[in-house]
Amino acid sequence: MKEKITVVGHVAYDYIFSVEKHPSMDSSTYIKNWKKCYGGGAANISVGLASLGKKSILYTMAGKDFKRYENYLKKRSVEVRAGRSKKRMARAFIFNDSRGQKTYFFWGASEDMEKMKGIKSKYLHIAPCHPLLALKMAEKAEFFAFEPGQDIKKYDESILSNIIEKADIIFCNETEIRQMEKMVHLKGKNVIITLGGRGSRIYGKGIRIPAAKPRRMADATGAGDAYKAGFWYSFLEGNDIEECCKYGSTLASFVVEKVGAQNFPSFEEFMERYERNFG
Repeated sequence: MKEKITVVGHVAYDYIFSVEKHPSMDSSTYIKNWKKCYGGGAANISVGLASLGKKSILYTMAGKDFKRYENYLKKRSVEVRAGRSKKRMARAFIFNDSRGQKTYFFWGASEDMEKMKGIKSKYLHIAPCHPLLALKMAEKAEFFAFEPGQDIKKYDESILSNIIEKADIIFCNETEIRQMEKMVHLKGKNVIITLGGRGSRIYGKGIRIPAAKPRRMADATGAGDAYKAGFWYSFLEGNDIEECCKYGSTLASFVVEKVGAQNFPSFEEFMERYERNFG
């Protein structure tokens, strides 16, 4: 299938820090090393799709310091349709220790997403973004997947219910599924729950998909976004949901091997690992 998919959501600069241990309240710790990377859920998905040869439209809000990132995206064949904000771009500050991650997110230019009108799309992925923009995009899409992600706390019950009722596929992790179940009904929906290193499962169907095995584990940043990029690649190839989850798991296994959310393999490496893990 040669259709373009529209991906709506954040573009951001990621600052990823490695610490010995997350400090407790009113205490401190030392940073062992850090790295600035390109990030933002929607951008991560679009770049992931491009690495597998699929075209996408990244619909986002650009800040006044977007130019460098914009040039980077163009080099990777990502079509960008962006609103323009006078604010600085969004930023994620991510701290890793041996037990896991803690993230602090600065919205910046993304705050102005609510002013965007939305665009029509045949295939759409709604990554974390402003709830009002998510609603506009959902109303103009023929087929779409929705992931509230870390922005679920910004949704009221009415908007969340409206989008989920229309959604064809929903993505979430274990924390987010618990939050959504308190607010809306999910019975009968195609919900994909990502479980980190334990793989993923399809809600209500008893189907569990194992995680593809990375060579090493360096940083979990962007693994969920890579999963969605791999999933959509497979979907646009005409595969069923269970098969799409296997492709998602495969692409996610590459991203965790290095620091940063956009460490994607060649297509040949991707297919080789898929076959090795899933046959």
